[in-house]
Amino acid sequence: MTRWRRPGADEVLLAYLLLAAVGPTLNGLSHSLSWQHPLSEFLLTAFLTWRVSRGGRISRALLIIGSVLDCAAAVLAVARLWDPSIMALVIIFAVQVELLLSPPVYWCTRRPAPILVRARSWPQLIGRSPWWLLPVALFAGVAVTLACLGNSDWVAIPGCRPAASDACTALAEGYPLRWLTAMQNMPEISKGALLKDCTQWALASALLLHVLFLRRIPSANLSD
Repeated sequence: MTRWRRPGADEVLLAYLLLAAVGPTLNGLSHSLSWQHPLSEFLLTAFLTWRVSRGGRISRALLIIGSVLDCAAAVLAVARLWDPSIMALVIIFAVQVELLLSPPVYWCTRRPAPILVRARSWPQLIGRSPWWLLPVALFAGVAVTLACLGNSDWVAIPGCRPAASDACTALAEGYPLRWLTAMQNMPEISKGALLKDCTQWALASALLLHVLFLRRIPSANLSD
């Protein structure tokens, strides 16, 4: 029990592997993302996780890349799917990345010899973000949402009965959801679609800031 209260690399990697099993199971129930071969992918993940536990630096890098790509795919599906399951997948993939970047896993793959490190608690494994990350991520989300107005397409107007060849089409702008539509030269904003787009891009900005810019090389001085 003490080992689990103060996790080392083995406990952290086991937690990572359990999350790797939960992700496809949750996706299978919700059909949020498309996994072509979930069993073979899990077996490959299990093998790479075992290699990391033996000090495999390349295996750790491959797992980090895979988890980041999975997290990115889930985040970029938030606006389109907009259900609790996709948010749960985002959280699972983000936690997986954090576990792989945690000090116990980082130092167990160092050369020439691994350094055995134990965290004081599970929350200590997750990097703390500064107070300004949330407002900056929200601002970035709004900025990206507005920038995506350059993505436009012609869409059919629901419930319209055409009196002319082009009477029932309108130019819609936004990405991934079309939230600004100009019908008969009158702009119309879909507040729901705008909220979903802003949420997706703000979430993507927050994760990007946290993982790429706010993470530092973990310290080995974590144990008492």
